[in-house]
Amino acid sequence: MRACLIAVLMALVGFPAARAHSPTAPVKLETGLLIGLEHNGVEFFKGIPYAAPPVGALRWRAPQPAAAWKGERLAEDFGKACPQKARTDDLGFALRPEDMSEDCLTINVWRPEKMSAAKKLPVLVWIHGGGFTEGSSSKPIYDGTALAKGGLVFVSFNYRLGRLGVFAHPALTKENADGGRLGNYGLMDQIAALQWVKRNIAAFGGDPDQVTIFGNSAGAASVDALMIAPDARGLFHKAISQSGYGRGDYQRVSATSPQGYRSGEADGLDLAAAVGLKDADLAALRAAPADKIVAVPIVSETIFTFMLDGKTLTRDLWDAFRRGEEAPVPFVIGSNSHETPAGDAVAERQKRPLKGLDVTSLVAAYGGQAAYNDHIGSDISFTEQARSLANLHRKNGYPAYLYVFGAVSAEDAAVGKGAGHGTELRYVFETLRLGEKPIADPANVKIAQTMSQMWRAFAVSGNPSAPNIPWPAYDGARVMHFTRDGAKVAPDPRNPRLDALHALLDPRS
Repeated sequence: MRACLIAVLMALVGFPAARAHSPTAPVKLETGLLIGLEHNGVEFFKGIPYAAPPVGALRWRAPQPAAAWKGERLAEDFGKACPQKARTDDLGFALRPEDMSEDCLTINVWRPEKMSAAKKLPVLVWIHGGGFTEGSSSKPIYDGTALAKGGLVFVSFNYRLGRLGVFAHPALTKENADGGRLGNYGLMDQIAALQWVKRNIAAFGGDPDQVTIFGNSAGAASVDALMIAPDARGLFHKAISQSGYGRGDYQRVSATSPQGYRSGEADGLDLAAAVGLKDADLAALRAAPADKIVAVPIVSETIFTFMLDGKTLTRDLWDAFRRGEEAPVPFVIGSNSHETPAGDAVAERQKRPLKGLDVTSLVAAYGGQAAYNDHIGSDISFTEQARSLANLHRKNGYPAYLYVFGAVSAEDAAVGKGAGHGTELRYVFETLRLGEKPIADPANVKIAQTMSQMWRAFAVSGNPSAPNIPWPAYDGARVMHFTRDGAKVAPDPRNPRLDALHALLDPRS
């Protein structure tokens, strides 16, 4: 009888029978009963509201509780992506205007099809990247099937982006609706999603005391920020930062930062003027169409990240790590072998700390100007940052595991091309076959399986070693190398040039 009722429900909501996914048993959440779908050995639940839609009077407010629903909710589709510019990414995945909405604060869960009621599973929570201006949890390469089939509960979610996610304005500061929590609305969303996991993941068979957060690029910068955010403490127990970036300080809400970056309020006034609301009140700002806000270019002297508001973030990242104030959890951190091409705009902005310095000895450490030009962008944006945070974390007495990812397709290997920014993602998720250029050769499939296995092992035990491939904690010299030839721990040949770069950068951050 129940199966018939579910079939009727699925028909009423327009579920296409051709997909032939079986419905799950209902899961009881704090907001109501949820039905997911089973496919390929996992059960998935998509598009679950974890906070109220941040629209109208809730735009530029801390996330508020999601509303409850009556009856059984079918969680078959991802929620809308948060507003951003429409684009097709470098793997051929398109995001159109109709795929977006300000009502975007949704979360997704994958779990193994066969669960033991007696044992709670570790939880992996994914934070997508995209420079804090683009991206969503629905990107196909973020499919959680492989990770969940490996014995985990996998979670992904959306968070506010662009000036809808990071924004300050004198009127918002004066309103102070959330007790001093200002500016960091996307980061507040991430914390709200982790709080939702804490309260609800046991209903899916997950262990709320075994949560690992991981992210790439802006998602990794988010992981780094969550490591020092007071409201995130205790919501996760392990962390993985894949190609996080930046040595600059956080923007201030109302003041110029110590490194000279203009205030968030100054940027907010510029945005208001750009959308024709120079002297408008908050009601008018909140009524401005989201697409008009998204269309205004973000002009920043540094990488667009977060604001130090004294509540959600109370210290700059490097200050907190130097003081040993980061979360005392096992930490995997790393970067890719050739993150950015020479002259990349992001890397050029990251070179600001070198302005006015004599870099003659630094160029020599690279072996000449050509090598310096080729690698300085990657090193200053990603590589040196990862190594320095790993060193600080281990010196503070906590386990750190440093890696460099250099696996590439057979085609790229043939021309000596390194692993670019974000190329590790299809390996971690074992989604190599997706995208316009699928990767299917055995060497890459094997290293993808190994890398995914290590991420799962880390979520289980806090140590990322795989069978027959030990990964010891970082000792200041040896790192885990992921290449087409496999995974192994060895000294990093880049250390001399990174030492020279560190000597110039560290005093300035």
